[in-house]
Amino acid sequence: MPRKHPKLIVAAHRAAEARRIVENQRGLIATLKAKGESTVDAEAMLQVYLSSLKLLEDQEWKLRQERKAKKGETKKPKSNR
Repeated sequence: MPRKHPKLIVAAHRAAEARRIVENQRGLIATLKAKGESTVDAEAMLQVYLSSLKLLEDQEWKLRQERKAKKGETKKPKSNR
């Protein structure tokens, strides 16, 4: 049985994974700060991860919008009979 929206499913999984990575990186930064260690590199990587997350979320949003638009196009108008 084929999936109805495999691209959307993949995009949603990728965005979720990116959110997990961002949260882990924020945790790492908090740990480094608590130890009094430098966070410069970790914060630079966080910015990279945030940029990637934004792109993935934008792609997921775009696919959701396309799906909604297709649903609207395929709906048949109700007759008044």
